[in-house]
Amino acid sequence: MRADDHDRAGLSQFAIDLVVRLALVAAILYASVLLLRPIAGILLWSVILAVAAFPLFMVTCRRLHLPKGMAATLLSVLLLALLVVPAAMLGASAVETLDQYARQLTGTQALLPQPPETVRDWPLVGQRVYDFWLDAANNIRAVLRTHVSEIASAGRWIARIAAGVMLELLQFAAAIVIAGVMLAHSHRLADAAGRLAARVAGRRGGHFLEIAGATIRNVSQGVIGIALLQSALLGVGMLAAGVPFAGAITFVALVLAIVQIGPNLVMIPVIIWVWSAFPTTTAAIYTAYTVPLLLLDNVLRPIVMARGLQTPMVVIVAGVVCGTLVGGLIGLFVGPVVLAVSYDLVVAWLEAERPTATEP
Repeated sequence: MRADDHDRAGLSQFAIDLVVRLALVAAILYASVLLLRPIAGILLWSVILAVAAFPLFMVTCRRLHLPKGMAATLLSVLLLALLVVPAAMLGASAVETLDQYARQLTGTQALLPQPPETVRDWPLVGQRVYDFWLDAANNIRAVLRTHVSEIASAGRWIARIAAGVMLELLQFAAAIVIAGVMLAHSHRLADAAGRLAARVAGRRGGHFLEIAGATIRNVSQGVIGIALLQSALLGVGMLAAGVPFAGAITFVALVLAIVQIGPNLVMIPVIIWVWSAFPTTTAAIYTAYTVPLLLLDNVLRPIVMARGLQTPMVVIVAGVVCGTLVGGLIGLFVGPVVLAVSYDLVVAWLEAERPTATEP
């Protein structure tokens, strides 16, 4: 009985110590999450940027023979320039276009061209669109005075969107700076991440870590890179053709391409407007230039995103789409990583060797 009582006392003491330790660990983790919650998005973007830019960082170190800190600083400056310069150009283009339209509105020059007669032939809404367009072209001030409340609501909505975009740009700039710091200490961070993965997943931890890194790099190249290329070429075409608000339309096309909706939603109305406002030759040349660009992502994205990965393309695309719907732009990267690792776990579980029964 004394041995049993001693064992029970030892077991009770062990259970109490375990509960206290787990409670302390949970409290520390909860406090850490609360402290990091305001900057969790910035930190996650920093990790994504550091992983995506790591191959370029290594190339910079080898080709230019720079120390890691200087190479990380140079890469961060280049990324900040790629972020700030297009945003500044977009803002300058929007201000210049609005100023031009404001001068036309206060002067005697017509703000809108006369509607073409072909608008009347549009099904269902052709006559209404033609009449409204004609009134706006002849007396835009009267039309604006009639719709003051709608214009004010649209202005407030656009202002909120602009404020949100500016906040996102500032957070993205901070993420670039933090990613530069991570790249400067990339080897120590990679070693720590490898040991953590091995601690959590055993011998397959390093494999899962490689899948996550390769997926982030492929998604960044296949989604962000192709979206930037596609929207830039579309913007060049609009500037060459003289389409108004080319900078704003290019930005909208970029956002639509990144979230996997595609720039067709905004570019097809632009093509229709070009045919109604420009000569036939100019409209035909612009259409012949723009239509192949609208199909560019459908050709290049599967090739780039599936390169070097054993995960099926459908799993990556599903992760991109579902992650974007759930988590926005960050989900664009987190979704494919989660589904790729989950797919590899399922495959490893299915292919695991089952223990064979031995003969007695």
